[in-house]
Amino acid sequence: MMEVSILWGSQTGNAQNLAHLIGDSLAGEFSVRVMDMGLVDPEEIFGMKALVVVTSTYGDGEPPDNASEWMSFLKFEESLDLSRLHYAVIGLGDTYYPHFCQAGKDFDHYLSKHGAHSMLGRLDCDLYYEEQYPDWVKELKSVLKNRVLD
Repeated sequence: MMEVSILWGSQTGNAQNLAHLIGDSLAGEFSVRVMDMGLVDPEEIFGMKALVVVTSTYGDGEPPDNASEWMSFLKFEESLDLSRLHYAVIGLGDTYYPHFCQAGKDFDHYLSKHGAHSMLGRLDCDLYYEEQYPDWVKELKSVLKNRVLD
């Protein structure tokens, strides 16, 4: 059974909740690990084949506190080769703020920059993510089922 790692970065708990909802919807068909980014060494990315990043944005477009080490790792490590990694990003935000979903956009950018393969387009969710994520997760599930990740 293919393993899917779901990492969450959350300041208030919304991204954490959403990560667990996504994990629950993938469980049964995939081996799913839902983890707090702050408790996972960024070097573990080299052992992952399928990664889902669920993150909110904090302050002026910054990642949440528990995601800052991962963001720095991806941003400043020049020679990362993530070409074996397939990923998807879902960002939570509020369109009222000028840096709407910036942390999600940044994770998407840096993963791609280091050669990781996006499985589907990033989803930037406004306040009512409960209404926005289900179709994205259905598409993710379909991609995971139909793609050989080796």
